[in-house]
Amino acid sequence: MTVSAPDHAIPAGVAHSAPAAGDPPEGVATPSVPLIPSAGRPVAALLLMSLVLTLLVFAWAAWDHHRRVWDDARDQVVDVTHVLEEHAGKIFSIHAASLRYVERLVDDAGWKEIAGDSRFYDRLREIWQASPELEGVWVVDPTGIVRVNTMQWPTPALDVSDREYFRAQLKPGSGIYIGQQLRGRLSGQPFLPISQRMQTLDGRFNGVAQLSLRPDYFISFYRSLFAGEPKTMLLIREDGALLLREPAASDDSLQQGSYPGFIQAPVDAAGTFILTSPIDGVERLYARRKVPNLPLYVVYGITTDSIASEWEGRALIYAAVAVPASLALMLVAWIAIRRSRDLVRADRILRQANTVLEARVADRTRHLDKALAEREMLLRDTHHRVKNNLQVVSSLLQLQASMNPALRPVLGDALRRIQAMGILHEQLHRATDVDVVPLDRVITALAREIDNIHQGEGTPADEARRVTLALAVEPLATDLTASVPVTLVLNEVLSNAFKHAYPGGRGGALSVTLRREGEEGVLTVTDDGIGMPDATVRAGRKSLGLLLIDAFTRQLRGSFRYEDGAPGTRFTLRFPLG
Repeated sequence: MTVSAPDHAIPAGVAHSAPAAGDPPEGVATPSVPLIPSAGRPVAALLLMSLVLTLLVFAWAAWDHHRRVWDDARDQVVDVTHVLEEHAGKIFSIHAASLRYVERLVDDAGWKEIAGDSRFYDRLREIWQASPELEGVWVVDPTGIVRVNTMQWPTPALDVSDREYFRAQLKPGSGIYIGQQLRGRLSGQPFLPISQRMQTLDGRFNGVAQLSLRPDYFISFYRSLFAGEPKTMLLIREDGALLLREPAASDDSLQQGSYPGFIQAPVDAAGTFILTSPIDGVERLYARRKVPNLPLYVVYGITTDSIASEWEGRALIYAAVAVPASLALMLVAWIAIRRSRDLVRADRILRQANTVLEARVADRTRHLDKALAEREMLLRDTHHRVKNNLQVVSSLLQLQASMNPALRPVLGDALRRIQAMGILHEQLHRATDVDVVPLDRVITALAREIDNIHQGEGTPADEARRVTLALAVEPLATDLTASVPVTLVLNEVLSNAFKHAYPGGRGGALSVTLRREGEEGVLTVTDDGIGMPDATVRAGRKSLGLLLIDAFTRQLRGSFRYEDGAPGTRFTLRFPLG
């Protein structure tokens, strides 16, 4: 076949040699871009607009940052207050449960046994040891005398009937009482009392269970959250009584007083309020939350001065950016006025060069497309010629076999192998993509050809064949490197089945399947014939067919095996898909 040489002639209108810089190639249109005589006035107007816009942006950024700083501050105080409320709720809820537990211990032991029973004292000590915030656990009888406490054993006689946490529980239904800070009569240390009324089954007053909480525990916890920052936290009873405040006084004085303003101040939509503290006279942004099921509020605040300072610091940063930016803008405008003509001229030259480049790329693309088409045509012609040459070789072998009957079996095997190669090249010649082999079509054509060779010659078309062939092949594509060994393996296995599986004119059924399993192709040939003797597959005694199968499988980097099909034989080939 005569193949015309590629036409690499330069298209009309495109110069063979590179044009000089700034000169478009002949026949290529160049966009006309007029030079700007002067850009002074437009750039000056742009400069003025830019300066005004810079000031507006600065003002907007300052206002927006002011809003965001206050929104962030509100979110912060609300979030921190929620965390502090959860902490206080857990602490006081746990100790409310502890008070109920102490009441049950008293009911079980009775007042006569409590004072001299060390086991009762040990149980109270277990409560005290489990909670680091506890200074002590106290059990007071109905007359106000402390019967047991966890600070001393045996417990000395101590009258606390004058304490507010005892007097508050004389009234029925008083519930949990949280008192202001007191100083311990045994330890001399400040503590927060939390007490509960104990009563008999008929509702009579039966004494008080009281826990002493250490204020320094709460102070340490709050300082760990915001050490060194201008923030404050308060625990306030619902009647305004101050229980605890951080920052605390530097001395050991008790924190007391009543400040109902923290409870009564109205809140905004975010749940915050601004109040000048009646304690230290500092204006702060506060948020408050009530501890569920307890007469207790948690209040948290940050100074408005610190919020304003944060905004002012960022505004100064904006100003420090805006002023140099304006100066830089004026400098850029001055440079732009001087360079405007050069930029316009450079743009024109770039457009011309781009036009030349596009023309050359289009010309090169045409050459590549033409070369690709010629390559595909050459490959198709090669496959066609190989197929024709194989047919010639096949005809010569058939002639040789007819002239020498003794060589007919050997030449017949060689003939079938050549025919298998011919079928593969025929499919490649017909394929739309010469680089991809439709393996399912090759398998189908080859299996039918082998069936015709062994059963079709000399058999009337309307006569049923003694061995039926069933094909179940999935669409599967591979390259030429893998398709050749697979085709030759199928030729050996299927020809062997037709020749040896059904001796003496026996009938049966042969099946060929092809499928994909993950990244592997699986070819299976199954017959229901007499089976394969083990001796044929022992090492050192393989037939030529098995040697070829082994060689082709190694070439594929795959694996194969023969299995007893009971009846018949099953051959399985696994090979990677490239």
